[in-house]
Parts: sequence; C-alpha cells; structure tokens
Amino acid sequence: MSSWERARSIPWDRIPHDGSNLDEQKERIFRDLQREAIEGELQQQERHDNAPTVEGAIVAEAGGATEAKKQQKFPYSNMEVLRQAAFGGTIGTITGGVFGMLDGMRAAGESTLLKNASDAAKARYIFEGTTRNATLFGVFFAGFHVFKYGLRVVSNDELGPYSETAIAAPVSVGILAYNPAWRPAVPYGCMLIGMDMFQNYMKRN
Repeated sequence: MSSWERARSIPWDRIPHDGSNLDEQKERIFRDLQREAIEGELQQQERHDNAPTVEGAIVAEAGGATEAKKQQKFPYSNMEVLRQAAFGGTIGTITGGVFGMLDGMRAAGESTLLKNASDAAKARYIFEGTTRNATLFGVFFAGFHVFKYGLRVVSNDELGPYSETAIAAPVSVGILAYNPAWRPAVPYGCMLIGMDMFQNYMKRN
C-alpha cells in the first residue's frame, strides 16, 4: 500500500512533512484527532447545558417586566384626566342647561311677578337660569369623573366602576348639599350619577 493510500484518511495538515515514517506517526495522529473530537463534543455539550440558564434568565426577566407592568397596569395620564373632565363637563353642561331651562320656564309661568314682566325679561330670566345650571352641573360632573379616575389610578383599577361610583358619589353630592344655594340641584346631580351607573352597567353587559 502506498503512503498516499495510507494517508488519505488523515487530514492534510496532520501528515508529517519532515520525512518521518507515516506508519509510525499514524496511531499518534489518530489519537490526537480522537481527543480533539471528544473535547469538541464536551465543549458543545457545555454550551448546550448553559443555554437553559440564559433562557431561564430571559424568561425571568420577561416575567419581572410582566409583573411590573401588571403592578402598573393603570398609570396616571394627564391626557386621560383632561378627557374625563371634558366628558363629564360636556354631559353635565348639556344636562344642566336643559334642567335650568325647564326650571326657568316653570318658574316664569308660576311666578306672579314674572307673569306681568315683558317677554324680554322672561327670556333673560330663563337664559340666566340655563347658564347658571349648565355651569354648575358641568363643573359638578367633570369633578365627579376626575375623582373617579383618581380612584382608578390609586387602586390600580382594582375597585371597579361600581365601587368607584359608590365612593365618588357621596363626596360630589355632599359638595352640592353643603352650599344652600346649590341644594336644589342635588336631585339632578343624583340623576346624573344614576345615568352614569346605568351606562357602566350597559357597557359591561
């Protein structure tokens, strides 16, 4: 067998080129190749064993981020405060304006003094009552919704809409009842809050 046939299973860079006998070096070369192959397999196995640790760290980190996100699932937002105030203010202003106009028309029809007044005076009286009630209920309902949003942020949305309303309603209505000039508006305020609760009920069902 020629030296070429004996050496063709040995990598070219392992064949001795110093003129030494290949048959004498062949066993040593094979042992070196076998040792290097075993070392390579051990290194690959070690990298494979370390992979779950890295993956576990990534999963743990993701789990921590998820937990942090869960803990702050309802963060505070200035835009949301403005949106709640705008929504409550709009609904309260419209409702208060309608109630004020109806009360003004009823008072103009029942009052002896206003019956004898001119149509311009009656219209001015109704307009003043409408704007006064629209402003009062706009501020009232805007404050009610902002207060509910504050409860939602503080509780991290754990209370729920009904509990938020149960806390915010007595405070808001109590402010109306505290001022004697605002006390006639308490039934209308309760009506607005009842409408808000009904809306929450319809949204959930």
